[in-house]
Amino acid sequence: IGQTSRIRLQLGESKEGVLLTKGGFYQTTGGQWVFVLDESEEFAVKRDISIGRQNPRYYEVLGGLEPGEKVIVSSYQNYADHDKLILKHNR
Repeated sequence: IGQTSRIRLQLGESKEGVLLTKGGFYQTTGGQWVFVLDESEEFAVKRDISIGRQNPRYYEVLGGLEPGEKVIVSSYQNYADHDKLILKHNR
């Protein structure tokens, strides 16, 4: 007295996009902006972004980042009021 069916549903569109690893930055920025490293990795600048969907590990970035750009994802608590960070490398 019952029936079981196996179905496969796709919710939303499947598409290529930029993913950003979840991290402590979100508590400070609410996902509105991030610090993006320049190509030399000597400094990082604040940049506005737009976040869409998310899963337990990643945010989908709808705008503000290009594939391959590096982002600081740790907490921004100590330097959120800065627009540019000069990075010191231990080499």
